[in-house]
Amino acid sequence: MTEWCYPYADTEVKTVLAKLNAITIYIDDSLDDETMCDEISKFAHHVYIGESQPSGILNLYHGAIKELSHLFEGDPVQRGLAVTPWINFLDVCLLEKRLLTIDKELRASPYDMGYQDLAQQRSQGILGPAARETLPRARINFPLYFRYRSAIADACSAAIFKSTKEQSLPLSRYIIAVPDISFYVAIMNDLLSFHKEEKLGESITMIHLHTQSLKENSGTGASGKWTTLDTFNLLCDEVRDATFRIDELLRLQDCERIVRDGLDSRDMGLSGVDITIALQWRGFRDGYISWHLKSQRYKLDFIQAEQFQQN
Repeated sequence: MTEWCYPYADTEVKTVLAKLNAITIYIDDSLDDETMCDEISKFAHHVYIGESQPSGILNLYHGAIKELSHLFEGDPVQRGLAVTPWINFLDVCLLEKRLLTIDKELRASPYDMGYQDLAQQRSQGILGPAARETLPRARINFPLYFRYRSAIADACSAAIFKSTKEQSLPLSRYIIAVPDISFYVAIMNDLLSFHKEEKLGESITMIHLHTQSLKENSGTGASGKWTTLDTFNLLCDEVRDATFRIDELLRLQDCERIVRDGLDSRDMGLSGVDITIALQWRGFRDGYISWHLKSQRYKLDFIQAEQFQQN
């Protein structure tokens, strides 16, 4: 991933990011292992109180997070964007496991605090009637919230603008674009993961959750039903618009013209720093899609570049 997404990064930065990405993929694929879940449930606590991790893989993960923090030690705000999501990712993995194990009668997961009390009340016959389910529109923001937390999006965004430990691009020059960049990271991954997830029969995905939240809308299904295809198309439009906003905010087209035509950046009110920021974003933007298309993990080898060229 790092070779595709961070073409301007040096070996040190790529190595740290590669380790983090490899370990998160391993952990994400190991949520059926109860021992692993028990260990990752204590990961953040061990970090916060300064204790070592009991697991070998989590020790490696913690070590890589420390390395990443050292890379970003010059700017505390940028470091927070770059490092904290990697810690939170493990908690979001546990949240996903809870969503998959909710007891519909108790409206709680066995992994929730208080679940055993509810289960005991049920066994004693003293549990009150189940509350009415919340209206769909009241949950409309949860899928986006859940996906934003699980995508490590801020961390990916911050890494775009740190190609070497010594690089010191001013955060204030690009921070206004970070919300859209983070959205791009999360949603583009959802769109390009959807084929794989459908083949695997996964149901707790952002697209499925978002479809449930939007089911009161009129869609293209039978009798105007809102479908997953409607959600997919909606997200395609939204991520396209976000990409256009980022390009405009970072003045990507102007920066490309300066480089391509040998123009004086000062005549356009830009500097070398602005050009570097814009080009590193473009490298990530294009590489992120290319990585998904090339990676066997996403099973998108049926999509050929020639299809886009013909269109």
